[in-house]
Formats: sequence, C-alpha cells, structure tokens
Amino acid sequence: MTLRARPVARRRGRAGWDSGDRRNSLINAGFFLAIGISVLILVGYAAWSWYDSHFGAAATVNGQVITKDDVRNRFAIESFRLDYISSRVTTLMAKGRISQADGQQQLQFITQRRDQLASLTVDRLVDNTLMAKLAADDGITVADADIDKQLVEEATTAEQRHTWMISVEPQVDPKTGEVGEDQKRVALTTAQQALGRLARGESWEDVARTVDTSGLAPQAGDLGWLQKDSGYDEKFMAAVFAAEINKPTSVILGDDGIYRIGRYTEQAAAEVDGSFQQEIEAARIKVADYRVAVRGDVVRQKLSDKVVADLQKPGKQRHVLEIYLPEPNQPTGGPEPGVKVRWIVFAPNDTTKGATDVPATDPAWTKAKADADAALAELKSHPEKFDEMARAESDEASAKTTGGKQPWIYASTEIDQPVKNAVLADGLTPGQLLDPVKGELGWYVIQFLRPEGDGDDAWLKDLKAKITDDASFKQAAKDNSEGKEAGNGGDLGWIAPGQLVADLDTAIFATAIGSTSDAVTISGTGSYLVRVLAEETRTPTDEQLKIFKDSGFSYWYTKQKGAAKIDYNTGSPSTAG
Repeated sequence: MTLRARPVARRRGRAGWDSGDRRNSLINAGFFLAIGISVLILVGYAAWSWYDSHFGAAATVNGQVITKDDVRNRFAIESFRLDYISSRVTTLMAKGRISQADGQQQLQFITQRRDQLASLTVDRLVDNTLMAKLAADDGITVADADIDKQLVEEATTAEQRHTWMISVEPQVDPKTGEVGEDQKRVALTTAQQALGRLARGESWEDVARTVDTSGLAPQAGDLGWLQKDSGYDEKFMAAVFAAEINKPTSVILGDDGIYRIGRYTEQAAAEVDGSFQQEIEAARIKVADYRVAVRGDVVRQKLSDKVVADLQKPGKQRHVLEIYLPEPNQPTGGPEPGVKVRWIVFAPNDTTKGATDVPATDPAWTKAKADADAALAELKSHPEKFDEMARAESDEASAKTTGGKQPWIYASTEIDQPVKNAVLADGLTPGQLLDPVKGELGWYVIQFLRPEGDGDDAWLKDLKAKITDDASFKQAAKDNSEGKEAGNGGDLGWIAPGQLVADLDTAIFATAIGSTSDAVTISGTGSYLVRVLAEETRTPTDEQLKIFKDSGFSYWYTKQKGAAKIDYNTGSPSTAG
C-alpha cells in the first residue's frame, strides 16, 4: 500500500498582526500621527511664542503687567525722541546758537543714552506705571489738553539769548576756611563798583576782563546762547530774560552766594515745529501711542509738583546730629589694608607755603617742633580737644574744615615717607597719639583713628554702644565724622521729611527722640549714625525749600519705588521690529 503525504494547508492566523500589508499601514499611520502631533506642537509653540513675544511680561509693577509690545512701542518712541533732539542740536550748531564743543558734548551724551535705551525704556515704563497709580491715589488727573500742551512744548525750540556775565565770588577767610560776612561785603562792593563803571560808559569787555572771577574774564564773560532754564543760577537767568537788550541787570545774589551782573546782546524767539506730528508718523509711530508716553511725562510733572508743594508746608521736623564716614576709596592697583588718621601740622613760620625752601637749620623749624611738642602734651591730657585744636592751630589749610582728618592712607598713597611709615606702623591702636613726625611741610602731631578692619558699619556699631547721651554723640562726631558739621558735634539742625535721601530720612524719623539709629549705609556715599534730639512743627527754611525743589520729589519717589513690588523679566524683549 502506497502512502501519500497530505498536503499541508496554510492556517488562518489572527487578522492584522501577522499581515505585512496591515503592519505597513499601521506604521504609516503612526508616522503620520507623529507628524501631526509634531505639527500641533510646533503650531502651539509658535502661538505661545507669538503671544509671549507680544503680550508676555517684560516687567510687573504691583501685579500690573508691562508687556513686551509696550516695551517695543516705547523703545521706538524714545529712539525717535533722541533722533529729534540730535537733529535739533545739529541745527542749532549750524546756526551758531550752540558752540561746536558744546554741541558735540550734547551729541555724545545722546549717543550714550541710545546705548542704554533698552534698559532705560523698561525702567521708564515701570516708573510711568507706578507713578500713574500714585497720582491716581492722590487725586491727580491728566486731561487731553494737558497732553496737547506738553506736545507743543516738546515741539518747541525755546527762546534763546546771547548771554554775558560778570561774576564776583567772595573769597574764603584764611583763618576760618569759610566765607564770612566781611568777604561777602567785599565781593558785593566789587560787583556794585563794576556796575557803576558800566553805568559811566565803560565797555562791558573792559569791566568783565578786570573784575570777573569765574574764569570767563578772557572772553569777557561770554556764556553763549542760553535759554532761560539753562541750568545757570535761576535768579540770574530770570534777570537776564527780564532785562532790555544790551542793558546790564542789577547785581544779582545767586543761591550759591556769588554776585553776578548779566546782559544779553542777541535774541532768538521761540520756534514751534509745525511738522512735529508728521515726523512722528513718518517714524511709523502711532500718534495715540505717542500720546500715552506724553501722558506719563505729564503725570510725573503733576505728581512732582504736588509732592514738592506738600513738602513746603509746615510740618514736623527733627533736630538731628550726624556721624558720617565716607566710603573708602581703594587704590586702583587693587585692595590694600588702609588706615584712618588725623593730624595737626606745625609748619616753619606758621605756613606750609615755601616750607620746603626753609633750611633745616632755620630756627623756624625749632619753633615748629616746640609747638608740636606742646600740642602733644596738651592732647595727652585732653584728647577730646584734637578737633578744636586742629581747626584753630594747624597750618594745613584744609584742617579748618576737616579737623585734620585725612582720606584713607595706603601703602601706595603718595605722602611724606616719614609720615607714611609712622601711620602704617604695626601695633597702633585706635585713639593712639604718635610722637611728632617731621615731614616736608612741618612737624606732624598724629592721632591714629582706626584700621580699615571689618568696615565702617562694624566701627559705627561699636561706636554706638559707647554713646550714652547727646554730649557723647557730639564728641564722637568731632572725633570720627567727616561731615562738614563735625566741628559742631555733627549738628545738622532741623531736618524735615523728604529733605535727605530715602534711607537717611527713614532712619531719622524711625528713631526714637533721644536715641541713636543703627548704622545706615548708602552705596557710593558712605555710612551714617544719626541721633534725634527733638521734634517740633516748623515752617521750612529757604534752604530747605531749595532742597525740596531740587531733590524733594526724587527722594520721595525713591522711597515709594523701594516699597513697591517690581519684578523684571530677565529675558529682555527684542526692541527691533
């Protein structure tokens, strides 16, 4: 029997997974699905990027968002403003209204502002946002008419006058190191005599070249073309703009104590640029956006006017003493250990002028040494007299105002080597009096004050612990402070809120009466201790009013900005496009 093999039949498998065609279809479907998902991701990212680029936060002010579009728009506006001012300066240079030197200096400043414009734009928007809220809280409003007026001012070249000045500055009393009443009378008399010479027909040029003390005598006091708010003394400029052409003003006493006579010989009337709005539009800036920027400027001015007006009202003030230590100025070659000292110089013939020409055998040197020895003996018994003695007896002119205190001294400081060796010697202790040292200008009686050590904050902390009452603070001020009031025990007089920088203002009005503050450090300036003696309601003085006008708003706003919650986006938006 023949056996035949049964043919093997192909079994049907589960549909799909073993099918090559189906498998390829699924692979293709998955591929297209992946592409679809990728496209969606890209579209979503593009949408998010577009949104973030336009509406993402460049900064927030108390939760209010400044978008990147806001920054771009404002950047374009500020860039236009710089271009416009540059064009105006160039035009005035061409007309001879600005000297080439002054014009180039202004153009250089504009270039520097342009280099900083990206960061300045964000800061300006932050300030506009915060000031708008502060103004609204204070009931300050801005009308369209206010914006229209500001736009006209921005398009206006102010009136200019070719201005001349004769100035007479009172000399410093060589005994006190300050300007006294006698020196003021002499300066006033000199200015009045100059005015009399002009009235008698002498030429302006002859009088200016023989009288002026400002350094402008060679050019007969020619200040060039100036507008009223040029930055020169306000009273002087007001008098010049109130005078008749070629007619001298009266003698004007400036806020800086200088006596001035002015005149103008040419006048250029104010000019309004009628094409200003068209130039804005030509720069592809929407006028509506420009008006928003101008609104911010108006808000700032109105807020400033309100703050200054409030500061000028009678209010509480505090009688304050101060100890001020200026920030150490390290040598440019790198950090070095430094020391702080004060000294009294006894020069031959009681003057440092010509001291190097006095022979060592001259009796004047012997007398100077005897004076130094006598001073040292007195100071050993009464070290608290050092400041007073330095101001009254030192032959170094600066001691009249510094009490003999010196800037930080380092190994690289250029002073007499014997003096340097003495003050940098090892083992010196704070308050130590050194034996007299002979230098090129005289014999030095030196007191070692302190090493640089742990810094001025640490020194003031220790100093505060030693202060027990008003008298001990005043003595500490005489011995340590380098403020101009140190010789008077650091007495600043009466201080009103807003008169000083924000950190000092806060310390003064947060410290209990009869107490001393903690150390206050202001970067770039130095460190302070203040003591509050009393508080009264007082009317601001003329000096305080001037401070309020010049700096009151800046001090006030710095404090408000410090209290606000401001966040900057570290990824700055592109300002192009």
